[in-house]
Amino acid sequence: MFWARTLRKATIIAVMVIVLSTGFFIYSAHVEYEKRYTTGYSAGYLEGVKDGAGSGYTIRNPTYDEMMAFLVADKTDQNVYDTNTYNCYDYTKDVCKNAMDQGYRVGFVYLYFKDSAHALVCFDTVDRGLVFVEPQYDTIVNVEVGIHYWNNVPNVRSSFDDTIIRFGIIW
Repeated sequence: MFWARTLRKATIIAVMVIVLSTGFFIYSAHVEYEKRYTTGYSAGYLEGVKDGAGSGYTIRNPTYDEMMAFLVADKTDQNVYDTNTYNCYDYTKDVCKNAMDQGYRVGFVYLYFKDSAHALVCFDTVDRGLVFVEPQYDTIVNVEVGIHYWNNVPNVRSSFDDTIIRFGIIW
């Protein structure tokens, strides 16, 4: 009887220690999560820079002038369009790669039309906000649900319904 009560008390104490330890661990993890959530990637900017060092990428949003200078220097728009071998996807992919190589954050934009789709790029410039660019012509374009897309590009007319139904951006 004595050993049974002692064993029961020891079991209760062990369970309480486990519950309290688990609770402390969950609380600590929550506190760390909250700290990271409210301060960004890390508690300090330099810690985030150190963690990213050696990854090969340090990207940032360009200014509008930097974006324009990049587009002038980038020669992707001089590639020859071919529906089967080099189309809007390829132009967009190449501009995204080249912008990332220059350290610029760039978005891969996908437009949905009634019977087709189209790809282009965008930059979230620090001084003028989100700017959409048609990579085949290096033209700044307007992207809005309900508008005819190709009306944005001089000397280009669509042979299909190019009304934007929806769009998505992959950063």
